[in-house]
Amino acid sequence: MNNRNKRKHRRTQFDREIVLDSVDGKKSLIKANDISTSGMGLYADLPRMEGELLRLTFDLIQNGIKREVNIAGEVKHVQLAEHGYNFGVRFI
Repeated sequence: MNNRNKRKHRRTQFDREIVLDSVDGKKSLIKANDISTSGMGLYADLPRMEGELLRLTFDLIQNGIKREVNIAGEVKHVQLAEHGYNFGVRFI
């Protein structure tokens, strides 16, 4: 059984830029791959550490209205990808 079959919440493709704030105060612009009600799949040039706490800021369009979302998350897994790293964040 792969991880996709074990997920509790359905993932939706979410192709947009995310501002990532790390605990050390550094901001970076990264790319989202997908989103669910419990977390987000992300891609970045530099790896993150499992258990690391992050703050994510992105635009969400709801009922035709764009609003800024600012949410905390915890890195749950990191995988080497072509030219960077894919990682999953659980919202907290």
